[in-house]
Amino acid sequence: MWYVDRSRLKPLAYAIGVGLTLFQILFTGGFFVIDTPLLRGIHLSIVMVLVFLLIPVSARYRKQPEPWYLLALDLVCCAVAVATAFYFMLELDNLLERIRYVDEVTGADLFFGTATILLVLEITRRTSGLPLVIVCSVFLLYALFGQYLPASIGHNGISYDRLVEMQFLLQDGIYGSCLAVGATMIFAFIMFGAFLERSNMSSLFMDLACLLTRKSRGGPAKVAIFASALFGTISGSSPANVYSTGIFTIPLMKKVGYRPAFAGAVEAVASTGGQIMPPVMGAAAFIMADLTGLGYLPIATAAVLPALLYYLALLTMIHFEALKNNLGCMPPELVPDARAVMSRLYYLGPICILILALWMGRSVIGSAFIATLSIFILSLFRRDTRMGPRAVLDAMNISARNALMISSCCAAAGIIVGVISITGIGFKFISLITELAGNSLFLLMLFLAVTCIILGMGVPTAPAYVIVATLGAPALIKAGVPMISAHLFVFYYAILSVITPPVCVTAFAGASIAESDPMRTGFVSVKLAIVAFIIPFMFVYQPALLWQGGMAEAAVATITAIIGVIGIGGAMQGWLLTACRQWERPVLLIGGLTLIYPGTMTDLMGLALLAVIALLQLARRRPRPAGARPR
Repeated sequence: MWYVDRSRLKPLAYAIGVGLTLFQILFTGGFFVIDTPLLRGIHLSIVMVLVFLLIPVSARYRKQPEPWYLLALDLVCCAVAVATAFYFMLELDNLLERIRYVDEVTGADLFFGTATILLVLEITRRTSGLPLVIVCSVFLLYALFGQYLPASIGHNGISYDRLVEMQFLLQDGIYGSCLAVGATMIFAFIMFGAFLERSNMSSLFMDLACLLTRKSRGGPAKVAIFASALFGTISGSSPANVYSTGIFTIPLMKKVGYRPAFAGAVEAVASTGGQIMPPVMGAAAFIMADLTGLGYLPIATAAVLPALLYYLALLTMIHFEALKNNLGCMPPELVPDARAVMSRLYYLGPICILILALWMGRSVIGSAFIATLSIFILSLFRRDTRMGPRAVLDAMNISARNALMISSCCAAAGIIVGVISITGIGFKFISLITELAGNSLFLLMLFLAVTCIILGMGVPTAPAYVIVATLGAPALIKAGVPMISAHLFVFYYAILSVITPPVCVTAFAGASIAESDPMRTGFVSVKLAIVAFIIPFMFVYQPALLWQGGMAEAAVATITAIIGVIGIGGAMQGWLLTACRQWERPVLLIGGLTLIYPGTMTDLMGLALLAVIALLQLARRRPRPAGARPR
């Protein structure tokens, strides 16, 4: 059989990748205007072409030649994707003037619509694996055969013509709001991250983290927190973040004495936290702003304190683990020179410019483009970061390649959203969950938390949020929960699914680097991220944790929550000022929980419990006088 080497197509893919980024700059950066359906159609078509050129049908052919017919089939898929873009151009007027579910669906519509659905499922499988493809397939089957299910979960029946019309011809399915955000705001931030990476300015993240934690017990684990938080918020993928920073931090953690499972779990939890950390939140912040209509700044502002508490809890438990096991500090040979790091602090300028532009009220896309331009300008100041024409083209190509997974998943998420819209299953799901919970808001949140974890298993950040926001958030809003609290609640649990056994893909990524047991690493990850499982319940009951309401109330909630997180960390690790006795751990846990829950009585109770334990442990730490009998 004739085998071919796909790597020969890389120059073509490089040119197309640069072309995609240039297209995005010109038509989303305000230089030229293009109709929305056409923008989304061309973007997705180019993404499809790049996926079929770069990623073979099976992982085993990524490093070896493949049968010629598989490559030929991929080239046919590329041709169909390009033809779809041309079809959009030719039929643009009809698409814009179409009367939904009234105008006829032609044979050409059916052909290109069916092909697009199948191609979207295939590029999603190649870029992110089977889980999301399986979920999409289940929803499509439900749309076609849901009339045969019981009335409580079924529907009246949808013809194949109408399903294709909704998914392909209308802006409710594949080309809906999910892909719209992916093709505009998310791509702009992916480009920002790509330029930061290609200019080598992102190296400051790791060096700065190493310098700040050089004298701290268990410093390498703390490096993981800072590096992963900075990189992860932009990356949009927790497993990718693990492989980007974990290859450095996990071996270091093991070197200073952390157990392999603990080291892998620290990196997994730190990388996952990047997805809930403003300003980007793994791109979910922009989708949330679009779905809720609240705007970007209120979303990012509300998400700050929960994200900080998440990382504070992780930092606390890492520190207590280091003290409990008497672990060492960062190896001196790995600590960068302080002067060299300080001389490069201006590398943080683009991030500061990005945040400043957003706070000044500029558009999200405009802010990202300004920040990206600032990277290019600042890179010229040093030889090791200077971006010439080749480096700029490389960054544009990296932008396109990094967007493949996000855009594919956004298109796939559009399939799910479209089916939910046309079948009405969302309303039935809300009714079912509400009926099971009765009048109990706590039970409703508990059912939704479990549902979100299940629906988010193995699914990247953006589509995971879209799925749970479409199904779960309306149930909370119907129960009287503020919109921003409802959306952040379901978002948190969808994201936490990647470190929750049994399908904890980010924990598995950490385990593979740490060479530890995957399931054990997953359970340690849940322990380290325990605050993230608690906080959403708290901010639903008390929106002060989202900085909603008066400044005084929010300030008190912030201070008491910080103290509470330290108490919970002590309970999990069995250490506060010294080793905890068995009965002290539940007291610390109760005290921490009552402090996180805003309220005068709960705060006083929590402070009293933590103070008692701290005083007892302080007394145990004092050296006994000579000749005194041990107690």
